[in-house]
Amino acid sequence: MTVLDDDAATTDLPVAQPLDAPPPVTRIVVVHGLGASSDNHWFGAVRDRYTPHGVEVLVPDLPRSQAPDLDAWLDALADAIGPLDEGTVLVGHSLGCVSILQHLAARQDEWRLGGLALVAGFVEEVPGIPEVDHFVERPLDPGAVVARSRRRHVVVADDDPVVPRRLTETLARVLDADLTVVEGGGHFVAGGGFDRLAALEDVLDAWTPRRASAP
Repeated sequence: MTVLDDDAATTDLPVAQPLDAPPPVTRIVVVHGLGASSDNHWFGAVRDRYTPHGVEVLVPDLPRSQAPDLDAWLDALADAIGPLDEGTVLVGHSLGCVSILQHLAARQDEWRLGGLALVAGFVEEVPGIPEVDHFVERPLDPGAVVARSRRRHVVVADDDPVVPRRLTETLARVLDADLTVVEGGGHFVAGGGFDRLAALEDVLDAWTPRRASAP
């Protein structure tokens, strides 16, 4: 064992990384939900925060978001997401969460994923929104998601009026994901004051090559 003296210990040496540390995040894909587009809510803020740090941020517009069709969304996601690796993080909001899981279940390659961050998501029927029932009727493969993703985190509000909190907590359990509960967050939409989502940024900051400083 080498012992450093006090002067040597203060030099700018590289910080050793754990042998099992995941690769740094190089790409984030944000998947919107029902009735939304790439310009809504906090999606653009994710792009603005991480692009200056060398992270590619994609927010694809999915077809007919007011009356979504799962197969059409899966085709669009396959084109937008492309190959996956451990430098990629997928972020979903509401219907975008189960859409990501359906995309992963449909993939035919031996994919790996650096991280999965899901906001106000669900994997069961949502009361009062029958137009999205077919997104949860097709089988999912949560075991593969757990086995092939390095990190998983779910964000839920304690008062979501759209997707009941219990549904998002079930999503976290199914994926063996860490869970953040935000007081008074509603459904995390711009109309509720969420043109940025600090709880999500905290998660992504910890996963990106260096923490982005808040604007």
